[in-house]
Amino acid sequence: MQESRGTSGTIGNPGTQRHHNIYVIAVVLVVVGVLGWQSRLPGAAPGELARLSAQFRMKTITLPPVPVPAGGVVFPVNQTVRHMPFYFYQVGESAALGDLDGDGLANDLCQTDVRAKSMRVMPAPTTGDRYPAFSVDFGQLVDRVTEYPSVCRFADMNEDGLADLLVAFYGRPPLLLLRRAPASLAAGAQVSQASFEIAELVPGLEERWWTATAAFADVDGDGHQDVIVGNYYPDGAEITDASSNRPFEMNNDFSRARNGGKNRIFLFVESASGDAPSVRYRDAGDVFPDDGEFAWTLAIGAANLDRDGLPDLYIANDFGPDQLLWNRSQPGAVSFRELKGEKGFFRPESSVLGYDSFKGMSADFGDVNADGVFDISVSNIGSPFALGESHFLWMSTGDVSRLDNGIAPWKEEAIDKGVAHSAWAWDTRFEDFDNDGVLELVQATGLVKGKDNKWPDLAQVGAGNDAFVKYQSAWPNFTQGSAEVDGSFPNPFWALARDGRYVDLSSELFPGLTPATRGIAVADVDGDGLPDMVYANFWEDSLFIKNESPVGQFLGLHLLLPVALPEAGLTPPTSPTMTRTRAGHPTWREGTPAIGAFVEIDGLAGGRQIRQVDGGNGHSGQRSPEIRFGLGSAKVDAVAVRITWRDAQGVLHKEALTLAPGYHTVLLAASRKIR
Repeated sequence: MQESRGTSGTIGNPGTQRHHNIYVIAVVLVVVGVLGWQSRLPGAAPGELARLSAQFRMKTITLPPVPVPAGGVVFPVNQTVRHMPFYFYQVGESAALGDLDGDGLANDLCQTDVRAKSMRVMPAPTTGDRYPAFSVDFGQLVDRVTEYPSVCRFADMNEDGLADLLVAFYGRPPLLLLRRAPASLAAGAQVSQASFEIAELVPGLEERWWTATAAFADVDGDGHQDVIVGNYYPDGAEITDASSNRPFEMNNDFSRARNGGKNRIFLFVESASGDAPSVRYRDAGDVFPDDGEFAWTLAIGAANLDRDGLPDLYIANDFGPDQLLWNRSQPGAVSFRELKGEKGFFRPESSVLGYDSFKGMSADFGDVNADGVFDISVSNIGSPFALGESHFLWMSTGDVSRLDNGIAPWKEEAIDKGVAHSAWAWDTRFEDFDNDGVLELVQATGLVKGKDNKWPDLAQVGAGNDAFVKYQSAWPNFTQGSAEVDGSFPNPFWALARDGRYVDLSSELFPGLTPATRGIAVADVDGDGLPDMVYANFWEDSLFIKNESPVGQFLGLHLLLPVALPEAGLTPPTSPTMTRTRAGHPTWREGTPAIGAFVEIDGLAGGRQIRQVDGGNGHSGQRSPEIRFGLGSAKVDAVAVRITWRDAQGVLHKEALTLAPGYHTVLLAASRKIR
């Protein structure tokens, strides 16, 4: 037997064995080298960076620091997490742009700031000192020690033609700021805290919530806007109570966690305007499939993906798979069917929609491939050599007929399109910043600036045993001023190059700018046809980005539903069953934004284009409700527009219009007299 083994060629001959090992190592190195070469992210073609950058001009303006309230601010934590206090104050920077003073422009800014644990309202920079900025005093409704604002959203919740504000919190359920509308209220009235009635989203809710995001959408198709709330840490956890030593669970898994705070949908019931405005909602119940209500949610996206007039939801979750929910609801009864992508031999499961295990932190919609179906941008932790993740760009195949079979017809193409990697990332936004008919993609990046690189510590937790990760003692020290995680990375500004891949222009457009950003708010604050931005930055001053690019031709639409509240002194339109259009921006209380309305144009530069009226998609930023289409450099006299919407009775409408370039206010038809 020994001799037989010796003549086998490898076991008994040390020299031959060494030769064989060298051969194997060489083959492995060649294969790894080839794969490494193939996986390189290609750079821009010569001259392409300069050519693309020349299309944009952006001016950066630092927002004034948020005033710290009298008595200062403390940042307490539960006694069980004293080693990582700063970790629990990472969410709470948000920004939203909308029209509070009714001048027809989304030139008012709502901002939350963790440093001051406060919420501020002010005119957007460059839009005039129309009223003094003010920080909201929530009085006895909010404990300034254990609770603080985390998200701000604009919406006309009581449907009286005046914008209201929803404020979500870390530490308590959301509050509403409803605009008071006495009979004497008129255009040009200044905005202050006294302009609002502060109310509970749902009276009587006293449990601690840790809300990371919120959005408005007509979920059940009854014609009224509902509220979708995404919670993060487990409900009731005493995270910010320094007197508590009651343990709470961190995520119980790094890739399949379902022990977070409960996500909820609140359905609109009724509302009133006047001196004492009000709105009433009811909880829709447990409507998220597969325990999705207990995911660690950081972002919500709502879009009409199949053109049936119902918003489908993309729920972006930390520590586990995201969910794409196909809306099958009826008025008063919410119902979703979860859709998942198709697995394949050459497709990693983590890159299949619904099976991903990444850290979803955004959700925004744009039609990149011009097939008439929204594609979806999702931020993850896209840091090279960190936790090995990538961002998602779910590209539609256009075959929405497969929804009936539970198939999500979207494929992951972030690598192919050049947007797979940046840093630890949050909000993303599709926008046409130069009106050429092609969408750009911007992204908020950075966790925290500090002295000590905490990536090795976080990576160790991420690679640890899931049986221990839910215990706080398994997590590393994380304190203010010391922890550094991707704190100095530019916010990407991706523009589409000639080869069909996106190129990051941030180094050209924003040289040296490396904020740690959470939310991105977008609006055309001065009505010039160009979208501007606010970067809601973490633990540093936020920024206003004024878009000064060449304007180019565009079509801008303010899509409104009629308003008729007798107590507000308003009367119904003379012909509510007919759509009315006029050039320009909305006048005082002309209507309420038709959130969820879907618009399509085609035959122009960039091919077919689609948009929707946004109700707060994403993480902690908000896009204003006006929509724009870039028309490119060709001279255009008229644009064919197709609009799909639901009126206040829940009736689905579709209408075709022909409009000239520029802004238009469109008062959409109703099926019958409102109210």
